[in-house]
Amino acid sequence: MATGQARVIECALEPGTAPDGTRFDAFTEVRWQTPHAYLALLQAGSMAQERWLREQGLWTARRDLATQLAARHSRAAVQATAASQDEIELAAAWAQELLDRHWTLLLHCASLLDRRGHLYGSHLRKALREGVQGGGQPL
Repeated sequence: MATGQARVIECALEPGTAPDGTRFDAFTEVRWQTPHAYLALLQAGSMAQERWLREQGLWTARRDLATQLAARHSRAAVQATAASQDEIELAAAWAQELLDRHWTLLLHCASLLDRRGHLYGSHLRKALREGVQGGGQPL
């Protein structure tokens, strides 16, 4: 959402089954407007997970492996775009820049999702509009 080129429809921390029969423990439905935004989106999740683990002092090689395994669908989707290595690296750098700029807000939204279990794009857009004070509380 911070790209201005993507929109979150819904996020949920609940199990389910996709139309193709794939089972999942959580899901996020997103719409993107540009291939660049899609590439950034696909890479930002595992970047955020690793950063959070490190900041919490929870990073271990095993947890890193679990994060990488969880991101395998995103990596496959990156490859399926047939983007060049340069395009992938540019999108990764953009994703990292956005994570750095909006980290406090991202943590706030993750906390909301953790507490509620389910968020819609409207909740996240409101959080983006309002921002977050330094202490992590909504304005």
